[in-house]
Amino acid sequence: SYGGAICCSQATSTISNCTFSDNGADWGGAVFCALSDVAMTDCTFTNNNGYMDGGAVDCYSSNLTLTNCTFSGNSGKHDAGAIRCANNSRLTLTNCVFSGNGASEDGGAIDCSSTTLTATNCIFGGNSADYGGAISCADSILLLTNCTFTGSSAGSSGGALFCSDSSTITFNNSILWGNSASSGGEQIYIYDSGSSCTLNYCCVDNAGYGGQTGNITENNCIYDDPQFVDAAGGDYHLKHTSPCIDKGSNAYISGVDKDLDGNPRIVNGTVDIGAYEKQ
Repeated sequence: SYGGAICCSQATSTISNCTFSDNGADWGGAVFCALSDVAMTDCTFTNNNGYMDGGAVDCYSSNLTLTNCTFSGNSGKHDAGAIRCANNSRLTLTNCVFSGNGASEDGGAIDCSSTTLTATNCIFGGNSADYGGAISCADSILLLTNCTFTGSSAGSSGGALFCSDSSTITFNNSILWGNSASSGGEQIYIYDSGSSCTLNYCCVDNAGYGGQTGNITENNCIYDDPQFVDAAGGDYHLKHTSPCIDKGSNAYISGVDKDLDGNPRIVNGTVDIGAYEKQ
């Protein structure tokens, strides 16, 4: 079965202000889309179940744009607790939160294969999978800007990110801290020599790299505790003493004027690292 609530095939769809809760299907517990262009705004996905893949959403050869959406407590039996994208899909995330999603195999929040993923002002907190507690990717291109990755766990490798099959990953102004993995790469695990990861102006625990660590490049990163207000309680705003304040680069946020809260993205002249700007 495809899409417990919505199934789109060769369609153009706009969905807004909806709540998807307790739905289930083999592929895409709430939504399945194939050969489609789908835009979703101000939607909430809670406790949906993909009996195979894609706990909340499964998209195939599609363009999926999500803005101001929240995914919590969704699960995929195999891959992708929240979102699975494959076969030349494009996934664009802005101001989205992924918390407490899980998959038994790949991608606690997101699993992408042959996909281009762009995420801005997003939080990935407390997700879990065997590979890629937050995100697992294969043969994909990821651009992640002002995102916060924390508290996610991998039963094997890649607490925040697991990448393989010649994937190219870029983190800008992002936090990767406090994730865990049983077999290495608490923050990032690079499986193959053809994959690479670049971190620009990030706050990262660089002791948490695994796999092909020589393929990880850092530019102007910091390596100190980001000092969240209440990480255990899921509050990932920055304390006033955070080393992430004013330590990002404005060059990576052209056209982005608000943070995840809808507050000004730049205060005191220089953008902060992470999804929230200290006001």
